[in-house]
Amino acid sequence: MTRFLILFVVNFLVFGVNSIIAPPKEILEISVEIFNDWKTVRKDFMDSMKHPMGLPHFNCSRPLLDGPTSVHQLHPSQIDVVAALGDSVSVAQSAKSSSILDIFEQYPGVSFVTGDDVALNEQSTLLNMFRKFSPRIKGGSSDRIRKFYDFNLAVAGSFSHELPAQAKNLARVLKRKLGRDNSNSWKFVNIFIGHNDLCNICKNETLYGPESFGDSIKTALSIIHDSIPNVFVNVMPPINVQIHSQAHKVSPFCELSHKQTCSCIFDLNEKEYLDIKKQFDDKLKEVVNEFNDKSKDSKNFTVVIAPAMDLKSIPLLGEKPNVGLLALDCFHLSPIAHDVAAKQIWKGLFEPVTKKSVTDQLSVGFDRFVCPPKECPFLRTDQNSENCEPPKELRSLQIIPGNTTVGLDMPTFFLPFFFIIGTASILLFVRASFRRPSSEFSDERQYLLLPIRADLNDNIF
Repeated sequence: MTRFLILFVVNFLVFGVNSIIAPPKEILEISVEIFNDWKTVRKDFMDSMKHPMGLPHFNCSRPLLDGPTSVHQLHPSQIDVVAALGDSVSVAQSAKSSSILDIFEQYPGVSFVTGDDVALNEQSTLLNMFRKFSPRIKGGSSDRIRKFYDFNLAVAGSFSHELPAQAKNLARVLKRKLGRDNSNSWKFVNIFIGHNDLCNICKNETLYGPESFGDSIKTALSIIHDSIPNVFVNVMPPINVQIHSQAHKVSPFCELSHKQTCSCIFDLNEKEYLDIKKQFDDKLKEVVNEFNDKSKDSKNFTVVIAPAMDLKSIPLLGEKPNVGLLALDCFHLSPIAHDVAAKQIWKGLFEPVTKKSVTDQLSVGFDRFVCPPKECPFLRTDQNSENCEPPKELRSLQIIPGNTTVGLDMPTFFLPFFFIIGTASILLFVRASFRRPSSEFSDERQYLLLPIRADLNDNIF
């Protein structure tokens, strides 16, 4: 009876959200109670995760660089725009859901790519990490409003064959909203799609199989290459959706929910899914390598595979799958998982393309901001992964560990000079403060003698 009620409410939520006839009140009440049992189990897991969200300390220097001359010498401080293409994972569906009635809501404000409703010390997103280096970056998303420069154009429920349409839309939106700046702005575009294909591949292998996936990625990259100037494309392989079945050990709600949202995980066994996933991954590598070979002489386009969320299993908490990383719908990512994803992707941006790390047990709870390495402070590409040299003349605005003040790297023999100038300025100000204004002492002169207010945050952060 319990399984029937859960199945009933899941069917209602998935297929009957817009239906006119509502289920009987007593069935809804019982179903909500059962759902709340799953909610309690998930909360216990979340409460047991003794790790901080976000990154409390930012101790990286921010180099003073001229405009980039090549995508292979692109520093985070030179990124002007962050954008996202993909499916419901990128728009953070269900991430902050708290009841059975809002598990289909989207929360792009906490998306691991463009989330802009959270500060870096609350939850990490790629946008708020890039902003530490590029204060005027555009592309942020919010749960409350659709921002003018919101470039998260992922669409919930999308299959990979719908990706080219998203790429075309992104090209149009960037051109319209950035105007003249479009040709000069450097963009970081994240692509994360293929989950719905994997969930439905047993129903139509031609439409949802690896060949269709590869062709769609190729078409989308062609559109981006031809229509969007100055772009670093970060493509993430889809998560192997079969690992969601590990949550069935924790809650029967997850099992019955997945029967409606990702039924192929019941029709294909683990080995079959691993083989299919490998075909998807191989096709993605083939397409990316082909593009990079074609554009090896290009200075304004590259594409990199980011395997950060290419999980082999759900990380454990104790001896059980950590369902605290799953949203309340038992399929999408919770805010904690979005935080982990952003940190892991960011870390991978500075790792060679063939040696990028994947989220594992140690990734959960990671709270150290990964600074661009001095020996190679650029986003890694196929051309700078082996032979990478830092800029010859690298000046930095330093962040002193344990301090929020900022200073400019300079020879120490300049310090006495600045001390003398500072002392003279203070004496001049004190003298002016006690001097009675006269007709010869104009308002303009009074203004010039007042100390200039220098707000470093306006110029740096």
